[in-house]
Amino acid sequence: MLIDFLAKILKLIFKVLGREKSVLISSILSEKLTSVIGIKTKHGVVSFYCYGGIPVWRAQTLLTKEPETIAWIDQFNVDDVFWDIGANMGVYSLYAATKGVNVVAFEPSAANYYLLNKNIEINKISDKIKAYCLAFNNDTLLDKLYMSNMELGGAHSSFSHNINQHGESFTPKFAQAMLGFSIHEFIKIFSIEFPNHIKIDVDGIEDQIIDGSDDIFCDSRLKTILIELDPNRMDYSNKIIKKMRKYGLYGGFTNDKNTSGYNVIFYRS
Repeated sequence: MLIDFLAKILKLIFKVLGREKSVLISSILSEKLTSVIGIKTKHGVVSFYCYGGIPVWRAQTLLTKEPETIAWIDQFNVDDVFWDIGANMGVYSLYAATKGVNVVAFEPSAANYYLLNKNIEINKISDKIKAYCLAFNNDTLLDKLYMSNMELGGAHSSFSHNINQHGESFTPKFAQAMLGFSIHEFIKIFSIEFPNHIKIDVDGIEDQIIDGSDDIFCDSRLKTILIELDPNRMDYSNKIIKKMRKYGLYGGFTNDKNTSGYNVIFYRS
C-alpha cells in the first residue's frame, strides 16, 4: 500500500536524522496530519477529530451504525436533557447537541474523554454539552476501569468488574484508576440537570448502574431510556427489562431490520 511505502521512507529519513529529531518531527507530523471529518446531518454538520482508524469509522458510520439511536434522538424535544452514559468519543452526544438538546456526557476512558472534548471544541458546542470523566455503578467508590484495548475510540471496558458485554471475564490490557458514582448519589451531591432521556452503553454492567437508583428511574421526568443489551444473554436482559417495567418504562428487543439488534428503547407509559 502507498501508506506503508511512505511510512518506510519516513523511517529511513528518521534513522538518518537521529532519535531526538525523529521523535520531534514525527510528533509534529502526527498532530498536523490529523484529519477532521464533517458529517452532514438533518440538523447540521457534525465534525469529528479523527486521530486513528477507529475514530474515522465511528464518524463515517454516525447515521448508519445504529439507525434506531438516531431515530430515537430525533424524537427528543429541543432543550430536553440527554444523559449519554458511555459516550465514547461523543458520536451521539454531538448529534443530539447539534439538534439543540442539552447533553451531559459521561466517558471514563481517559483517551476517549480526550477525543470527546476535542470534538466538543471543534464543533464549538460547549454551551450544549457537559462532559465528565467518571463511571457509574451501584455505589460511590474509587475503583478501576478494566480496559480490553487502549485504542483511541475503542470500546469494551468495564468499571469495577472485569467482565465484557457477554458477561464473560477477560484479561484487561490496562486498569485505569477511576471514580464511580451511583446515579442517585451523583444527582444528590451535584444537583445537576435531571435527565429526560438516558443512553446506557457500558458493556456488561448495566444492571449495576440501574441498581440503587430506583428513585431516578421512577421519576416521571425521565421519559425514555436506551440500553444496549445482548439478545444472547436473555436471562440477564429479561432481568433488566423486568426492572424497567417496574419503573413504568416499557420496551423490548425488536426484529426490525433497521436496528442493530442490541439496543432496547424503553418509553414511559
